[in-house]
Amino acid sequence: MTAETLVKDLNNLVSLPQAYVQVSQMINSPHCSAVDIGKIIAQDTDLSARLLRIVNSSFYGIPVPIETISRAITIVGTSDLHDLALATSASRIFKDIPGELMDMGEFWGMSVYTGIVASTLAEKCNILHSERLFVQGMLHDIGRLPIYLRLPKKARDILLITDGNYDLIPAAEQDVLGFTHAEVGALLTREWNLPESIQTVARYHHQPQLAPNHQIETSLIHISSILAECETLDESVDEVLARVADFAWQTTGLKPQDVESILDDVPQQAADILKLMLPAEAG
Repeated sequence: MTAETLVKDLNNLVSLPQAYVQVSQMINSPHCSAVDIGKIIAQDTDLSARLLRIVNSSFYGIPVPIETISRAITIVGTSDLHDLALATSASRIFKDIPGELMDMGEFWGMSVYTGIVASTLAEKCNILHSERLFVQGMLHDIGRLPIYLRLPKKARDILLITDGNYDLIPAAEQDVLGFTHAEVGALLTREWNLPESIQTVARYHHQPQLAPNHQIETSLIHISSILAECETLDESVDEVLARVADFAWQTTGLKPQDVESILDDVPQQAADILKLMLPAEAG
């Protein structure tokens, strides 16, 4: 099986929420307003409730409560809410992954952590609309999930080979599968018509120096995803940051002390958003 056939196979097995599919079709139409899109998302009560809770969370810091999806669109933006809807929906799509292969609460926890750190660091880099890196962080590792879902035996072999060392996963995947989760993630996010920046981040977050574009975003996700491992590894922040590619420091202009200065509040923020995003059985 190739990465391409895995993604096609996945699309035959799982389906995106109908509300998300309809919004994807409407998003570029000049005839569709925020109210129109809000009405479609509101038809999926679970999705719309989760989106409103996330938009009203401390992460977005909106002073006045947002009570409707159409209002959320005017604040967050149609494209960002569209991407956030998919990131939130993904927790439902991949809910059947065997627990012995992946603790989905841990997976999404690290993904949310990555997104929060990346968006906060993006502010330090004076990147406009820095909150968009939140969704990039949430989806950067999405390519791992189709492998766990469709190729569980090979996924188990990869986990045995790497023995919890995240840095070894791409090489082990290449040996066992002939492709990596980064390739799968890029193909899957392209299949889902997500922005090119999300596709690039999914493909190159382990090797930001190879990214043909969106190098700052990819470097920020690279740094942030490595930091997310601090939550599961018995290593200091200094030890973890030593694994960051020099290219990422050079591209972002950040220094290790810039990163360390933002970390105190991240675990609680990530835990709060995770509760809002995940179905109760996955958290």
